[in-house]
Order: sequence, then structure tokens, then C-alpha cells
Amino acid sequence: MMTTTPTNLTVADYCQAMERNEIRVNREYQRSDRVWPNAARSFLIETILLGFPMPKLAHYQVTDLKTRKVMKEIVDGQQRSMAILDFYQGKFKLSRVIETEEYRGKTYNGLEPEQQQQFLDYSLSIDLFVGATLDQVREAFRRINSYTVPLNPEEQRHAEFQGKFKWFVYRVARRFDEAFSRIGLFGQKSLVRMQDTKLITEIVHSLQNGIRTTKSEDLKAVYKKYDETFPDESTIEKQLTSAFDQLVAWKDLHDTEIMKPHQVNHSISRTLSSRSCPCFGMRDGVSSRHSRESPRLQRLGMRHRTTPSLNRVLIKCCAPLLAWDSSAPGCNTFTQSCEARTFRRASSM
Repeated sequence: MMTTTPTNLTVADYCQAMERNEIRVNREYQRSDRVWPNAARSFLIETILLGFPMPKLAHYQVTDLKTRKVMKEIVDGQQRSMAILDFYQGKFKLSRVIETEEYRGKTYNGLEPEQQQQFLDYSLSIDLFVGATLDQVREAFRRINSYTVPLNPEEQRHAEFQGKFKWFVYRVARRFDEAFSRIGLFGQKSLVRMQDTKLITEIVHSLQNGIRTTKSEDLKAVYKKYDETFPDESTIEKQLTSAFDQLVAWKDLHDTEIMKPHQVNHSISRTLSSRSCPCFGMRDGVSSRHSRESPRLQRLGMRHRTTPSLNRVLIKCCAPLLAWDSSAPGCNTFTQSCEARTFRRASSM
């Protein structure tokens, strides 16, 4: 009868057991032959150094009948195990794009003594399958997966790809997650389900392919295209950072109908892809069956045909901007573009 025994090993004990071949890799269990790139391996090591939890490993205990030695085969966690061992043995440097500056570009030997101790003392959680057949091991994983929430497309892309674009999106999302929640763009549940990464990917897709409705396959294609190299990474990161910084700065827009991912995506994409306006904005007329125009909105360079009630919402949201000189550079702001989206949607209801 199969039993599952939870165990823990420090990184030091784990790596030494691998070196003695007491814990070994069996490629038959590996779901993908792709080797993690340096960014993914570095992220794992940074996780360990910072003391954050990582998912459990799973081992299958087998006995070599000739030597009568008990060995453990890595069923789940082979890439993680090899990344940990390789760093332990000084075989790679941590990426220069990880978040913690003091770890960037370091090998194990380049760490401070207390940092090395943190790494070696980190406790790895392991489920050990004892007395199991291969069929029972497979069934165990089927049952574990049956109780988990199915991955949405964003989580699937994050799990499938380990290259340049994935870690670019992750880095930008991490930088703005707290702000996205504070301004009402995403709730905590949406952030946990990685909707922020979807927004960033949609903007990059729009910059490359024009603004249009995207499907999951379109966004996956972006990950695949830039998995190995992402030549525009630095430029696009600066553009997105500037865009999101300004979005966060306009406090009167927070927690309003403007703070919807599809509106933010459309407005930022139009802005960044426009050669005529380096700042956030565009003149975007709204076709509507209504004929009333607001003189106060014209002061912002906006000529939307809207109803009086829609005007009141727009004026309230744009109050801080009404004092601006409409002829000054930058007057046609991201706010105008967002509002154009809001009114097009509202007028069609």
C-alpha cells in the first residue's frame, strides 16, 4: 500500500544527497525537455534567499535490488532541483534583472557569508511516496490536480513560458500591483489570477500589431515570439512605466468607471503608438445620436457629443484638468482618451 510521508530537507542536505546520487533525476517524469533559462532559475534562487515559500517537491522512493540501497527519484520539481544544485555548485550567476539588487550577478561564492547561510539553511518541503507503483504515483498527481482551481489563460502562459517576455511582464506587474489595487484598476482576486499580466501583454500586442480585440492565442503568440529575445524590452518598459506612473498620479480618476482594464489598455496603446503626441492623449470624437456639446469639455480639447448627464460625470472626473491651458503641450491627455472610451460605451447603452 502506498503511503505519502511529508519530509523536509535543508538546501545543504538536499544538494549533498543529490551529489551522492541518493536523490536523482528521472527524465521519464519530466513534463518538458526545455531547460529553464537563467531568469527563471535566478527567480527561484532569489525566492529562497528572501525566505519566501516555494511549492512542494515530490519524490518516489525506490530500492536498488542489486546494491540494496534506497534512493529517491524526483517526480515533481526536477527543474527546481537542478537550479538549486547548479547554484550550490557555483555553475551560474543570478540574473541582473531580478528585483533584489544586492543579489544581481552573484554566484553562490559571491554572496555574503550570512546570505550563503540563508541559502543553505532554507527548508525544502517534500512529499515522499513510499511503497508505490508508477501507476499509483500518476494517480496521486491526477487526484491532486483535480482539487486545484483550473488555470486561466494568463496562468497557463506564466506556467508554460520561462523566457524573456514572461519575466519582463512579471517585473512590470510586480512594480505596479499595489498601485493598481489602490486606484481601483484591479481587485485582489484579479491580481492573484494574473489579470495585470494580461493588461500589460495586451498593450505590448497593440504596440506591435495595432489596437484590436485579442484572443488568448494572440497573447500567447507574444510570449512565444519574445521568449528567447525581446529587443524592445528597455524601451517598452520605460513607456509603460511612464504611462502607469501618470495613471497613478491622477487621483481624481481613481475608483471611477475609467479604471477598467479595457479602457486603460485602449488609451495607453493609442497613446504609445501615436507619433504625433508624445504625451498621453488623442483627439477622439465620439459618434452619438446625441447632439449636445459641453463648452467646459471643449476647454480640454475634447469635442464629444454627449448627454448632459454624461457631461456631468466627465467634468467631475476631469475637474483637476479643467484649469489647464488647452493650447499647452500635453493638454490632450490620457484622461481624454480614457473618457472617450467611457462615453462611447455609455452612449451605446
